[in-house]
Amino acid sequence: MSRTPSRRGAIAWAVSLSLLSALPPAHAQGAAKWPSQAVRFVVPFPAGSAPDVLIRHVGARLGEKWGQGVIVDNKPGGSGVIGMNAILAAPTDGYTFGFVQGSAISVAPSTIRGVSYDFNRDFVPVTLAAVAPFMLAVPANSPYKTLADFIAAARARPQGIEVADNGRGTAPHLASALLGLQSGAQFLEVHYPGGAQAMQATLGGQTQMMVETYNVVAGNVQGGRMRVLASMGDRVEAGLEQFPLASKTVPGAVAHGWFAVIAKKGVDPQVLARLSKDMNEALLLPDVVAKSRELGTYPRPGTPEQLARYIAEDRKTWQDVLDKLNIKPE
Repeated sequence: MSRTPSRRGAIAWAVSLSLLSALPPAHAQGAAKWPSQAVRFVVPFPAGSAPDVLIRHVGARLGEKWGQGVIVDNKPGGSGVIGMNAILAAPTDGYTFGFVQGSAISVAPSTIRGVSYDFNRDFVPVTLAAVAPFMLAVPANSPYKTLADFIAAARARPQGIEVADNGRGTAPHLASALLGLQSGAQFLEVHYPGGAQAMQATLGGQTQMMVETYNVVAGNVQGGRMRVLASMGDRVEAGLEQFPLASKTVPGAVAHGWFAVIAKKGVDPQVLARLSKDMNEALLLPDVVAKSRELGTYPRPGTPEQLARYIAEDRKTWQDVLDKLNIKPE
């Protein structure tokens, strides 16, 4: 048999309910105190690489802001897969994030057999951090003075113009393939074990062009041993104004290396929002912009929603190229 509560009891119950509703949710209280310990960024690159140096520089500024340590945990190998798996194995307590390359998200799952992660299922975007547009570089004594010259020669001699990259299925290879597909030219793609070998082959005349980010070719360009025919960037970046955009000659010839901050799915959304805000502010600090430019990367902060759209477009672009090249996981 139910009983109607007394008037005094009802008032006490209502007051208690109002006090409880005024308290912030537990996750909001946790986010307000975040970070209360060191924050770790898993980086799928070796120490000393451009993205590693960039996140260490950004991390120093974040550490000053947060009053907490920032740990960079290098997990190189497997085209970024080892690092992605390390992020996936971490707890969702808001203290482990990834500073990862785009190819580990957009390309590796379609080219490496046994990749078990799926970005949309397992991770969430935090912010795009920086881009590194691919450069189309030729030896200084090359007869090709413009990208239009190079494309015309390749169209006239299908499979007769060699282009160097740092391995089948890598981002430079796919950027070169995209250029060929968009221009109707058929290059003879020559795959080398790494950028250094591709560079030597191009300087030595075994290949007529190489595709790499500016930091890789900058020394030889500045030393007068190479020329950049065009940048495959989507816009002219500060410091690269002297290089025409490839898309002006070949519409759609846009390709970047890119780096982003991501998290394992399940991290408190308010922590992610705080990290996105703080990361974006740090990326635009003058000393960070200068360091990024020195490394051949260009800050491109934004919202999680913008990164989600960027990833979706990037995955579609490279899956289309992989399908046309008939590249399968191996």
